[in-house]
Amino acid sequence: MADDKTPAFEIPKECRAGVVVNEGPDFHVEVQMVPVPEIKPNEVLIKLNATGICHSDIHFMLNDWAVPKMSTFGVRCAGHEGAGVIVKVGDAVKTLKPGMRAGLKPIQDTCGACELCRTDKECYCPGAVLTGLTCDGSYKEYVVSPERYTTVIPDGVSDYIAGPIMCSASTIYTSIKESNLKPGDWAVFPGGGGGVGMQGIQLAKAMGLRPIAIDTGEDKKKLCIETAGAEEFIDFKQVSDVAAEVIRICDGLGAHAVFVTAVQSYPSSISLLGGRIGGRVMCIGLPPAGTFHIDVDPNQLCFKKQGIEGTLVSNMADVDKTLQFAQRGLLKPIYTVYGLSQFNEAVQKLRRGEIAGRAVVDFNKELLTLPGMSSSSSSQPTRGQAEASSSRAPKHHPSVEDESDYEDEGLLGEDPLDHELPEQVSFKRKQKATSTPFSIRSFLSSPNRQSPVPRSPQPRLPHLRTASHPNDSTELILNYLDNPANAGHHPQDAKDATGLDWYVEGPGRRVGYDDLTAIDWIFEYAKERQRLRYLYSSATGVLGSVKQLADASQVWIILVAAGLLSGTIAAFIDISGDWLGDLKTGYCSNVEGDGRFYLNKAFCCWGYSELSQCHDWHPWSNALGIHSEVGSWIVEYIFFVVFSILFAACASILVREYSTYAKHSGIAEVKTVLGGFVIRRFLGGWTLLIKTLGLCFAVASGLWLGKEGPLVHVACCCANLFMKLFSNVNGNEARKREIFSAAAAAGISVAFGSPIGGVLFSLEQLSYYFPDKTMWQSFVCAMVAAVTLQGFNPFRTGKLVLYQVTYHSGWHNFEIVPFAFLGILGGLFGGFFIKLNMSIAEWRKNRTYLKGPVTEVVLVTLVTALINYPVKFMRAQASELVHVLFAECIDLTEDTLGLCKSGRANTGVITLLLISALIGIILAGFTFGLQIPAGIILPSMAIGGLYGRAVGLSVQVVQEAWPSLFIFNSCEPDVPCVTPGTYAIIGAASALGGVSRMTVSIVVIMFELTGALSYVLPIMIAVMLSKWIGDAISPRSIYESWIHVNGYPYLDNRDEGDAIPDVPASQVMTRTEDLNVITATGHTVQSLQLLLSQQHYRGFPVIDSSRDALLLGYISRTELAYALSTALSPPRNLSAETEAYFSHQPLSDPTNSLDLRPWMDQTPMTLNYKASFQLTLNMFQKLGLRYLLFVDRGMLKGLLTKKDVWYVMNGMEDRDEDAGYGRGPVQEDREEEDAEERGLLSTPIDEANTLDIHDLR
Repeated sequence: MADDKTPAFEIPKECRAGVVVNEGPDFHVEVQMVPVPEIKPNEVLIKLNATGICHSDIHFMLNDWAVPKMSTFGVRCAGHEGAGVIVKVGDAVKTLKPGMRAGLKPIQDTCGACELCRTDKECYCPGAVLTGLTCDGSYKEYVVSPERYTTVIPDGVSDYIAGPIMCSASTIYTSIKESNLKPGDWAVFPGGGGGVGMQGIQLAKAMGLRPIAIDTGEDKKKLCIETAGAEEFIDFKQVSDVAAEVIRICDGLGAHAVFVTAVQSYPSSISLLGGRIGGRVMCIGLPPAGTFHIDVDPNQLCFKKQGIEGTLVSNMADVDKTLQFAQRGLLKPIYTVYGLSQFNEAVQKLRRGEIAGRAVVDFNKELLTLPGMSSSSSSQPTRGQAEASSSRAPKHHPSVEDESDYEDEGLLGEDPLDHELPEQVSFKRKQKATSTPFSIRSFLSSPNRQSPVPRSPQPRLPHLRTASHPNDSTELILNYLDNPANAGHHPQDAKDATGLDWYVEGPGRRVGYDDLTAIDWIFEYAKERQRLRYLYSSATGVLGSVKQLADASQVWIILVAAGLLSGTIAAFIDISGDWLGDLKTGYCSNVEGDGRFYLNKAFCCWGYSELSQCHDWHPWSNALGIHSEVGSWIVEYIFFVVFSILFAACASILVREYSTYAKHSGIAEVKTVLGGFVIRRFLGGWTLLIKTLGLCFAVASGLWLGKEGPLVHVACCCANLFMKLFSNVNGNEARKREIFSAAAAAGISVAFGSPIGGVLFSLEQLSYYFPDKTMWQSFVCAMVAAVTLQGFNPFRTGKLVLYQVTYHSGWHNFEIVPFAFLGILGGLFGGFFIKLNMSIAEWRKNRTYLKGPVTEVVLVTLVTALINYPVKFMRAQASELVHVLFAECIDLTEDTLGLCKSGRANTGVITLLLISALIGIILAGFTFGLQIPAGIILPSMAIGGLYGRAVGLSVQVVQEAWPSLFIFNSCEPDVPCVTPGTYAIIGAASALGGVSRMTVSIVVIMFELTGALSYVLPIMIAVMLSKWIGDAISPRSIYESWIHVNGYPYLDNRDEGDAIPDVPASQVMTRTEDLNVITATGHTVQSLQLLLSQQHYRGFPVIDSSRDALLLGYISRTELAYALSTALSPPRNLSAETEAYFSHQPLSDPTNSLDLRPWMDQTPMTLNYKASFQLTLNMFQKLGLRYLLFVDRGMLKGLLTKKDVWYVMNGMEDRDEDAGYGRGPVQEDREEEDAEERGLLSTPIDEANTLDIHDLR
């Protein structure tokens, strides 16, 4: 049933019709009043505005086809090329509504059940109802059509064009399609000056063929060449041998296909093929029975593989496709329009062959008067060649046409797509503009002064859609691109700081990215190139050079500022963390010195050779007046546990209450962001503050965590903070990620005092895209950060980190074996630790008890503190422990941890070291993943240092016990042969390599920590073995594992090898029938807003029509929503009922319609649907795509998004509803807001709102 907004039409009881009288050779057509037909429940009533007159109508009325007479079926009105508007629908009609435009075809209905109907050959259906023969045709003003076989006429196609398309144009289109010609093939049209021939020439030209017209007369030659676009015209009255002339033109071989529309040409048609192998004669015109035949030699068909085929009429799908050619302006109107009283005159003239093009009768006017015609001439039929169209009907006649239809071709000529290039495209580099003479005015010209380029874009911009001449198109486009900031008349989104307004044909506009979406790398870099192009072309003179220098300096200002702030924050964390950590054991107090409570233990006891001699440091037992050994131990134990819990709880509360994104190390999220994913607020100023404060408390708590990894997150936050000051950088997501890569290097630089190692860490571990310029930017940022930290000198030792050491001796050849053993241990530790940590993470996610993050942190801290205090190796802060493990005994002023023993006393130390390492592995496994800022780098190094020192001590014990063994021959007497500290640092490198799977960066970091070039080789050996062993146990690093467990849509740009499924993309893509697609026309602003409210997909492919999946482009949800919102707002203030479209509509009024093409990506990345998934993955990895559309000869077959590929690569057949968004800080933040829109495959398809196009294959 129609809704309240469906237009109502007054339907008369009788209507006008062209009735055939005296059927036979002496027939004529007489305009009479006939009853308006009644409709059945599944039918619609169409009020025709115009009808084409076809030669088939004449044959029906002549009755010369040896078919039953029209009167046999009670039919009085011929015709089958009607176009009008639906005025009434049956009760069972669901898809059509009154007010929709529709046409009447040669086939009114079919059985719909036979094999022919099921295979798109319904025009040959035995049960077909023939319009104008077995039922009344389009010569009647009101006609009936069944719903399922009614063709909807798209907007932008006038009734004068649509009517003839129903039969003649669509039939010739089907014939051309079935001929299987390729672009560049020769197509000959005997009778090309006729209506069908003219349409065939245009369609052949549009399909890339080379049409040749055969006809006679200068008028027809002009029409065929200038209007229709034929490449050659042969006048058969002036050429003695037409076949020879055709063969000469067609490369001396003959036509690839001959399309016979003029029946008189059948006898000679086969000769036009000449010697062309595979040539075809396509029979279209239907001669009277027993008149014209094709005489053919079967040998010619066999030896030349030539053939003869016939085409009756088109199926419904081909009619739709032909209408699309007209909609795109590729089928120009060439017709003569007659008034209703001239019906018989038009029919008889067509019968005598006196009409060029098509003949059309307008039901709404007795005599049609076109613009430019005098009243005296209006009594004559008017030929509309690229000008005429149906006019607005009187109010009592329903019509969808308006006065703008007269300017069909004029509007068509204004569209940039219809322009011809003024010259051949050249790819040669353009010469530089000649330099202008020196002048003070030019020397001091304003950077905003007009650019001295040959083109002047500004005057042309207001006429972007009204180019006066087709050849202006190329210059117009180039001028438009030269000055993007001033282009267009509508305000840009504030997110698009550069103000780029791209040309209507291309990648479309962008308004920023939603949270938890992927960026478009290609678009971002293209936008940056466009910005620079405009900058360098518009900025001249000294001030222009200054402007360019200022623009180029923005990145360096950001990097230097980020380095300074990163170094400052690192120094603050070092100082604050050490003071809070030492506060667990006591406090500094010196009454004579006015008190120094703010000093940590090292500074409080500065100058003492042994800490036991320091009287300024007061343990808590002394503060309480407890002096017994047992009592002091218990009191200090309690204070240690209480302060540990307090600091950890503070860190966790800060994260929970103020910034969820401040938890964990942040490296997994940074990798995801650098991979092109948008996580709002993850790098914000509030996150920076909470991360900094949280790190101070977390490090002081004594948990098995470190600050090194989180400092990477901190450095990126610093860079993001300063980026907001520069809109050119902040507005480009790709440039932002280059700066983040550089800033990440600063984080590692201040964490290890290793600027070069930081650069390599960013390159090896973090960066998804790392161009050469980023290497230099990373180095500068890392260097500035390191120099800043050096300037603060937080340890007052000149060292950037506490555990920097210097070794006084080298290593011996026999130590290669234990070094390699340490590498194996590191790989085993890394592989099994990752599995342990991931198992704990999954358990933590699925458990039903102790769900509170603060509660869990307090419990883990309680257990850790209870274990740490009794074990002296674990009681120390992690950085202090690593420092002692790395150091040589001769460099320690005091052996506070009891590592420097000799002989068999080392046995107990070795045992304690190994026990500490095992406990550390378990505690670190539970700690990494808590809701606090926590890194895994330092705990890994501490664990590696523990078992490395144990191995070193073991080797030292063996060497000291049996110094005369041959393997120790290289050892000098009375000189320590084995340095256990070197084993600790190699063990630390192997452990870090096993966990992070880094190689080169670890070697460089360790080298910068020790400064000993001689130890690079054993470190390399250990790291290499560690990575091999770790990869064999767990293929992902700890950070990639957390990316996987959190469900972040990160695609590693490295080759996955065997992990890539060896299947075609068609097996994993979302097929067209399961997609929510948008058709090019038939929308209003309100209907599109309803679509957005009902469907939560990130974007929609745009296709030509519901029956034809010809891909036009892709529009994202963000751009569509913004375009609709701005259209309803000032200055446009369009109504919700405003028509919206995604393709060129020459007849639409720009002031009362919404063209969404500028917001659509009309050049999306596409791939053949038969391509392999490996190629698909490579395109996503290397090009940074957000989505990829799969096509077959331009027809949409399916789609894959970045998240869909991530699903496949992670083996997720049953897709978790949260996968692809993250279960870490991203997911928690998402749960606080409304449910975010999901990727195409993350949400079940809503069948009720899905376009039904199951027949698209």
